[in-house]
Amino acid sequence: MRLSNPAAKLVFTTIAIVLLAISYVLYEQIQLLLRAQDQLNETNVVRLKLEQTVSALNDAESAQRGFLLTKDSVFLSPYRAAFDKAKIVTSQIRELIKSSDQQKDLAALQGFIDLRFNSFNHVIEQYNNPQLKAETRQMYLLMSKSVMDSINYYAQNINIREDDMVLEREKAKKKYSFLTPLFAVLLMLIAVGVLVFSYGKIIEHLNRLKKVFSQLKKLNNELKQKNYKLELYNKELDSFTYIASHDLKEPIRKILTYSNQIEIDGHEKLSDTNRNHLNRIKHSAQRMQNLLNDLLLYSHVSMSEKSFEEVDLNKIVDDVIHNLHEEIVETDTHIRAEKLPVIKGMPFQIKQLFENLISNSIKYKQDHMPPSITIGSCVVNEKNVDEILYKETDLYYKLFVKDNGVGFDQVYVEKIFKLFQRLHTKTDKPGTGIGLTICKKIVDNHNGFIKATSEINKGTTFEIYLPVN
Repeated sequence: MRLSNPAAKLVFTTIAIVLLAISYVLYEQIQLLLRAQDQLNETNVVRLKLEQTVSALNDAESAQRGFLLTKDSVFLSPYRAAFDKAKIVTSQIRELIKSSDQQKDLAALQGFIDLRFNSFNHVIEQYNNPQLKAETRQMYLLMSKSVMDSINYYAQNINIREDDMVLEREKAKKKYSFLTPLFAVLLMLIAVGVLVFSYGKIIEHLNRLKKVFSQLKKLNNELKQKNYKLELYNKELDSFTYIASHDLKEPIRKILTYSNQIEIDGHEKLSDTNRNHLNRIKHSAQRMQNLLNDLLLYSHVSMSEKSFEEVDLNKIVDDVIHNLHEEIVETDTHIRAEKLPVIKGMPFQIKQLFENLISNSIKYKQDHMPPSITIGSCVVNEKNVDEILYKETDLYYKLFVKDNGVGFDQVYVEKIFKLFQRLHTKTDKPGTGIGLTICKKIVDNHNGFIKATSEINKGTTFEIYLPVN
């Protein structure tokens, strides 16, 4: 089953959360197990310390009896050491036990230990007093026995409670000893499952990549074949260009030459009908010659290598105005050019662009008024541009050429940039219908685009967008 990216993310996120949760629970179980083991060790230590305390008291008891029987002070050495040891051990026990009942019993035990050692001292001091009666001595011994019984009682109470705690803590330890491996195994199984699942998905992804690479290889081979065919087509186009520039232009030139010669030599001999036919021949030949020239120009623009350099549009416009001087004077055209930027481009093509646009505005002027052309520019953000072709810039030069000519219906705006498409009749305005197609091709070569807005008898505005880089 193939998962979508959102589904795969959801699955892996869920598994990660489950693994983290189980890891946390496992960590807590290990901590509880360690705590139970520590508590069990503390209980054993308390019991051991109690045995040491009772043993120290028994040593003191034996030392006292030995001194009383032998009157030898050597027996008092273990007695004094036993007192110090009992004090230290009971203090250690107090740090280990946590129960309030245990604390109370320990406090009572310490009280009786202090009392027992005080009674030891008193008996030792008074036992050899000649004035001390036998009954008094006996009473002291009985009191010592009673105190020792109380010590054993409280020590036994503490041991009993510690035994109960041992049972509880052993039970808790068994519980945690069972749960901890269980969660560890569960965590391991889920981790192994995730690894197996991931391995399967990786293998599946690799297989898909192999298929994609195989398809890409196949498409690449097809692309190579198409490129090879395209090279053949380009060679054929080059051959056609050569034929158009030499083999076709020469016969047309001869047709025009001989037609002119016939018109000169037979001016008086030709009838009106023949003269009309001859004019039609000359007009068709001239149109064919113009078509070939424009087609060669379009071919040159299409096949030009893109060698960009800095182009001053102000100089380009000045050169175009100079080249079109006769048409401008003849039609009384007024051209107002604002300050234009310096761009990166191909000078010849940019010059051809402006020459086509300006001559187009002059050609399609209104009969009752002289042409007026305005050329300007500004920089715009790509957010304000309808169409984006070049993705490596956020800014565009917006160049415009605005005229007051005859204009056209906006519904035909796409048609005007197509090859050999004209909105006016052949006898109405001269031209082949390829000029604006060349303009679009030039703008395309410069990673931009061109659009036109127009209204009949209210002029046309051409907008050219070129990337700022």
